[in-house]
Amino acid sequence: MTLSLHKQVSQDNSSNISNLIDILIQRAETKPHQVAYTFLQDGETEEVNLTYQELDQRARAVAASLKVFCQPGDRALLLYPSGLDFIEAFFGCLYAGVVAVPAYPPKRNQKLSRLLSIANDSQAKIALTTTSILTDIDRRREKELDLLNQPSQGA
Repeated sequence: MTLSLHKQVSQDNSSNISNLIDILIQRAETKPHQVAYTFLQDGETEEVNLTYQELDQRARAVAASLKVFCQPGDRALLLYPSGLDFIEAFFGCLYAGVVAVPAYPPKRNQKLSRLLSIANDSQAKIALTTTSILTDIDRRREKELDLLNQPSQGA
């Protein structure tokens, strides 16, 4: 799975552009329907496109939600599979002034301790993820707690 950034070769007015958010805002205003990112399912086959306008709108929605729970400078753990959801969440963090902490969701054979270490080390205040990943983490957390609470055998 691959994300492809569509390169922009133009004479954009860059005098007021100092960061990624400035670039996104400028492109959303001047080239709203131009494709910003394409998600490639197998590295070659296009699955979905995201225009500058769509990215701007979705990132602002993420930022609005983040601002309810976070202050600028707080950290947000981003737990997403490869795809455009990650890009939207990352730009949402930038809009909100929240530091994005990307991490791969736990694999099926991994304990949650790796994820907890990342969350603790980064001092993440919030985690952003998909419903399916959250459901999987909750199920695995319950299973690990059940194992911890079982009486030891042979006692």
